[in-house]
Amino acid sequence: MAQQREAGRRKNRLVKRAGVLGFVLIVGAALAFVGLRGGHRTLAVPTAASAAPAPPPPPSAGLPSQIAANIAEQNRVIETPIQAKLAALKGVPVVINQWASWCPNCKAEFPYFQRDAQRYDRRVAFLGLDAQDQRSGAEEFLKRFPVNYPSVFDQSAQQAASLGGGQAWPTTFFIDRSGNETFVHEGAYASEAQLERDVRRYALGT
Repeated sequence: MAQQREAGRRKNRLVKRAGVLGFVLIVGAALAFVGLRGGHRTLAVPTAASAAPAPPPPPSAGLPSQIAANIAEQNRVIETPIQAKLAALKGVPVVINQWASWCPNCKAEFPYFQRDAQRYDRRVAFLGLDAQDQRSGAEEFLKRFPVNYPSVFDQSAQQAASLGGGQAWPTTFFIDRSGNETFVHEGAYASEAQLERDVRRYALGT
């Protein structure tokens, strides 16, 4: 009889231990599951959509129609003659930047035109004039320095010469809203402030 009682006590102890061990395993598994789910929520996985650069905004309805049409051709090398572009932009001031992809001074000042074209996009139309250049080089250049206006392709530099340029790279031309050329700046701008001053003075007349 004593042996039967001792065997029963051992059985009860084993049952209790098994229950405790089972409980610990269940709790551990639950915590691990929660930890995995929590890690998934906080894990930042870049997607193609988030990694891709944002596309340029479409032309605003508030822009003058001539400037909106010009911006619609942004960052392209186009074959439209410069005089035809100026006729389409009649009524708004225009700033024309003669440049080439092989020109280091053009590259140095190009960020000024990137920013000023954005700053004055409601009042001034900007144009590039890609003179004595290769089209492939020009297109590669604009991938590195995108702008919100087109560049007229002028391989012979005759169109630049018609404006009084084509002698120095870069050269910038200023046209007022009446279509009159008011100033020609030969060489690169040393600062963005100098370009902005000339935009106000020779394009806007302020």
